[in-house]
Amino acid sequence: MYVIHISGDTVKILEGSFARRKITVNSLYSVAMPSDYLDTPEEKGYEKLEAVIINGLRDLGENFKNKKVRIVLDNINIPFREMIVPTLDRKKTIELVKNEIFSDEKLAGGNTVDYIETERKVEGEKQSRILVTYVDNIILSDMQKLCKNLMMRLLSIDVGQNCTAKLLRFSADSLPPSYIFTELRDSTVIISLIMNGEFKYCITKSVISMQSMRFKSERTYFVNDITNTLRNAADLFRKQYPEFECKEVVVAGSAEKLELMKKPVGDKLNANVRGVEVPDNVENVSADEYNDFFCTIGGLIREG
Repeated sequence: MYVIHISGDTVKILEGSFARRKITVNSLYSVAMPSDYLDTPEEKGYEKLEAVIINGLRDLGENFKNKKVRIVLDNINIPFREMIVPTLDRKKTIELVKNEIFSDEKLAGGNTVDYIETERKVEGEKQSRILVTYVDNIILSDMQKLCKNLMMRLLSIDVGQNCTAKLLRFSADSLPPSYIFTELRDSTVIISLIMNGEFKYCITKSVISMQSMRFKSERTYFVNDITNTLRNAADLFRKQYPEFECKEVVVAGSAEKLELMKKPVGDKLNANVRGVEVPDNVENVSADEYNDFFCTIGGLIREG
């Protein structure tokens, strides 16, 4: 099984398996690829993306033809938002969501909406809490074309926030019951709220996150940026869930960045700040790889 994880900063490729509540990682690949394809999909951007992915698969030195693949789309402009809607069948719920989100029929028709139901009987018995996402139809069509050109069997197209949420649920035994999860990327941070083991809310923010922070000024800038971003996120979470107490912050990121932010974030939020650890049911991956490929690994998981 392959996972191809496409973001605005990188393309990551993972080959592994998910079976019997165990994840096994066989090979990993990552290449920096600044691209605005997911923001403004067009032919030249797609051609560049396809070439990068083909080169990556070849660098892994494996025969990928006719293999199964899951694609993960990861972009700050791909939403993953909570909505409370009347409890209806799936088709009617999607129509309701489209009417709420899009301002005109053309825009609604150009995007595919999907959602995950997280809670039924909200404030009574006739409402459901859902997490909604939508992706441009052109991107979805391009992903199907990509897999056809690679002669791979496309099983699913997922979004990054959901893959992170799936791995958090999968590894819940190694995590606190309630916490703020912070996933540091090259230029973004994904901040998720987990309460009593349940994924509640997620926001994505741009941050200054230098790959090689050689100077004290760069490190200071990063610390101030991530500390303020997390403080604002914690304030937003408390408004949404007044009962939430921020006592734990769990970070997926490099050891260097964790060490830099640990005390300032802990002091500002009055919380314990710790890194993620590789759980027992994830095999053949180092701690550094687990941090760097956290969302990608979550793409292996298929729920339901």
